[in-house]
Amino acid sequence: MPPKDDAAFLRSVEPLRGAIRLHGYRMLGSAHDGDDVVQETWLRAWRAKDSLEDEALVKPWLYRIATNVCLDELKRRPRRLFPTDAFPATEDAKPPLPRIEEPVWLEPMPSAWLEGVEERDPQARYALKESVALAFVATLQCLSPLQRATLLLRDVVGLSAAETAQALATSVEAANSALFRARSAIGSKLGGAEPADVAATTQVDPRLLEQYVRAFEEANLDALVALFHEDMRTTMPPAPTWISGRAANERFYRLMFGSIVPRQFLHLRIAANGQPALAFYRPRAPGAPHTLSAIQLVTTRDGAIATVDHFMLPEVYPLFGAPSELPAS
Repeated sequence: MPPKDDAAFLRSVEPLRGAIRLHGYRMLGSAHDGDDVVQETWLRAWRAKDSLEDEALVKPWLYRIATNVCLDELKRRPRRLFPTDAFPATEDAKPPLPRIEEPVWLEPMPSAWLEGVEERDPQARYALKESVALAFVATLQCLSPLQRATLLLRDVVGLSAAETAQALATSVEAANSALFRARSAIGSKLGGAEPADVAATTQVDPRLLEQYVRAFEEANLDALVALFHEDMRTTMPPAPTWISGRAANERFYRLMFGSIVPRQFLHLRIAANGQPALAFYRPRAPGAPHTLSAIQLVTTRDGAIATVDHFMLPEVYPLFGAPSELPAS
């Protein structure tokens, strides 16, 4: 039976609020839009509450509404991508290309959004943290909206083939076909679609992260570049420039940071996309307070720094709860 009144209806949907916000983030690639997805989903759900014939089925019913909110949004705007999926790597030592300020970039999300969300559905392939790993979410944005929705509803949310087909107003056969193509694309992009392959993209060695922070704050470029992996990659949204390989990254970092002085850059520890992250601060002028200028996600592999994703996206900074300024030291 459906909920008898508004209060009962809200009690039935509220436990899914955090999960729906994550679903919106995975679908749209935008943490900034996450709460908007929840609000629009709750509005549509309230208007359609009489169509919930069995309160035990609230999960697939609510995800159907949320998915259609996201699909409607994707019809109105371009998908959000990662620089690595939109531009070739930069090999020469030169400053970043001009920033692209339009909302076309994948955004990081605060790990605090994972709190209170059910860790794993028995039918899901991906655990909660794996499902918000930056590399996984970036790969999702390369899928068609239908493939993206199908894979998320089946492999992350844990809906059945029939529930997924109903949510997408398609046949079970069409939904299964979209799922097969989505899994193949994910596997091709990540080198394997199994959770172990996704989890490998989020590894962070605390010792290496501490060395990275210390090298930056002490302006020790030799110590910094000594940490780089042979296949290191750096991205800097909204600049489309990205740098691949140890040698190219060393040239770039020495060009961009060759004149830094100790304590010119400061960091605070935060958490993003289910992994340790950094709030990155720099002064506007000598002696001025340090201003939050990026959210950094750093990963490690084989005892070295593997990726540095340096998100210079002010619209997402408030989501992480870090102070906007640090006093000059």
